[in-house]
Amino acid sequence: MKNIFILIAVLFICLSLLGQSPNDFIESAKKVNSNYILYELNLEKNHLEYDKALIQAINKKAEFAAEITRLNGENQTQGNLSAFYSELLTDIFEVKNQEIKKAISNMSLKIASVDYVDNQNLFDKGLISSNTLQNASITLRDAQTDLEQVEGDLEIALNNFKKDLGIEWVPVNIVAVEYQKYVISDKNWLEKSKLVTISQYNLEMAEFDIDNLSANASEYDRRLTEISHRQKEIDLSLSQENALDQKRELEDSLYFIKKQMETLKERLSLSKSDLEDVKVRHTKGLVSDTELFNQEKAHLNILSQYNTTLNSFWSTLSNYVINSDQDVEKILRENLEKVELEATKNE
Repeated sequence: MKNIFILIAVLFICLSLLGQSPNDFIESAKKVNSNYILYELNLEKNHLEYDKALIQAINKKAEFAAEITRLNGENQTQGNLSAFYSELLTDIFEVKNQEIKKAISNMSLKIASVDYVDNQNLFDKGLISSNTLQNASITLRDAQTDLEQVEGDLEIALNNFKKDLGIEWVPVNIVAVEYQKYVISDKNWLEKSKLVTISQYNLEMAEFDIDNLSANASEYDRRLTEISHRQKEIDLSLSQENALDQKRELEDSLYFIKKQMETLKERLSLSKSDLEDVKVRHTKGLVSDTELFNQEKAHLNILSQYNTTLNSFWSTLSNYVINSDQDVEKILRENLEKVELEATKNE
């Protein structure tokens, strides 16, 4: 019982980072994670292709094409980097989630065990039917099966963590940050958007074609060039709209997820208070074991919701940060180092 309360405290307060420093597990993951290895390889490849394209460029249009090649390559490496941090965060939160699920399953098993013993005593005294006792037995077996399944899921999560991060699981604790400090203006977002910049270069290439039409160009060629230019203008406008839509969707998601976390934190506080009250009453014999286990289970369920919501928050934040060309690694390290520092202060 004491171990479960310790687990709850560790997962809820999120103040200890044991065994590995933030630098250790991020650097370790970089060495073994396929997405990060692809990121480095594509980064080098794109540099080589860009340098070659610039050297071979014979005019301004060719230089624009080289810049588009560079930006397309950066889009690819950005995707690799996003997949890396998404996998890293998913692995951390999945282990946490499965640990909470295991604690919940343990509570369910204890509740089912108490219920079965009570029903067995009632059956022995002829107070309930054999069907009622059998139903309690089935519930107990289901609880045992559920615990076995959750233990298997936890083992899978631990193996994924080791495979993707290159280390054995250690309590890596991540808390919510003030996301507003990373929000940028619409203007900056458009400037950072690679797809918008690609559309701008495409428009400049179309303008180059218009400016450099042969004096003997046919009306057909002139009209095609004008149509192409108009299409590139529309493409640029659409890419800007899409980029701003993406920005607003991400910011809205962050806002509402943060609101959900604030509500869940309040629920956790209330649940913790209720649990402490039930524990005191339980020691006085005023509350049954089943009531205590149910209260513990209720608290763990809220904790599971908070953990899932926190996972969504960090996944959305990392997506926003990467798309706005900010350093997601720096932000993650600052968070982890802050947690580690707070843990040191509280020792």
